[in-house]
Amino acid sequence: MNFTKHKISNPRLNSGFSIIEIIVYIAIFAVMSAVIINSYITIFSSFSNTQTMRNLLESGHTAMERISREIRQADSLNMGSSVFGSNPGELQLNSMDEAGNLYSVEISTHGGALYLSYNGNLVENLLGQNISVINLVFRRLVTTTSEGVKIELTLQDNRSRSLRQEKFYNTVILRK
Repeated sequence: MNFTKHKISNPRLNSGFSIIEIIVYIAIFAVMSAVIINSYITIFSSFSNTQTMRNLLESGHTAMERISREIRQADSLNMGSSVFGSNPGELQLNSMDEAGNLYSVEISTHGGALYLSYNGNLVENLLGQNISVINLVFRRLVTTTSEGVKIELTLQDNRSRSLRQEKFYNTVILRK
């Protein structure tokens, strides 16, 4: 009789993973996790940068539009109180309301805020929250028939780590 050993197979012993397979699966999981986490970080960073730029642009456009409107509606520049050609600039305008009453409009900056005042009374800060003025320069333009103001405004978002800045320019002619 030929007695040969027959290997008895145990299905439970053959159904598991080898240590090499487990290491390969863990490595694949680690690489995929790193890629996904990096994607989330990139997305959140892009969203933050986009929101910062949107806030800067929105505040800048709103402030420039309001300043331009006040200049266009003014009767004249108050040369004695205005500061032209230097930073921080200050602009005082002489205006008249519909009833014929004279009033003054002042555009100035203090502590990073951009203020609009009527007759010396503060009306509002023209900038959004966390936005500050870095540079404000008014330049007087005079021709034989008209008078105008060139505006240079630089704003900064104080929330971002990189302290993003944006420059705005406009030239406005007074309607006389």
